[in-house]
Amino acid sequence: MGRVLSPEVAGAALQTLLAAAGEARERIDRVRRAALDAAQVPSSRDIDELKRRLVEMEELLDGLSARLARAEAREGDEPASTEPGSGEG
Repeated sequence: MGRVLSPEVAGAALQTLLAAAGEARERIDRVRRAALDAAQVPSSRDIDELKRRLVEMEELLDGLSARLARAEAREGDEPASTEPGSGEG
């Protein structure tokens, strides 16, 4: 019949197995990233970073657009200029 492992031995074997699986996963991830880089294919991390940058740019453009609208509104509220060539005078 089969042997029954003590809890300590079983626990140590399980920890060793989990550690090896984690190391294997890290190696696979490194190889996958290297392959994507070599093929010049963006990773999901690259795409997430690009999305974050696009959101930042959109917020910046929205802020600039709002500032421009406020400046144009102030310009429209000012009295007409009496400079030469402005049609008045």
